[in-house]
Amino acid sequence: MKKYPLKVYVISVIIVLIILNILVWYLRGSAESMIVMVFSAGFLLGMLAMYIAVHVYRWK
Repeated sequence: MKKYPLKVYVISVIIVLIILNILVWYLRGSAESMIVMVFSAGFLLGMLAMYIAVHVYRWK
């Protein structure tokens, strides 16, 4: 199994979230799109928090 750098996964998640936001915007409208945007922002903040935690609490 090939291991990819963390940047590849982060960029992939961002691309998927952008596509999801665009699809919901066009199919459901702006009101429903806000729910998905809040979810996307929370997910990205969670990824950032985990990235910081990995560097603060290093594996020993």
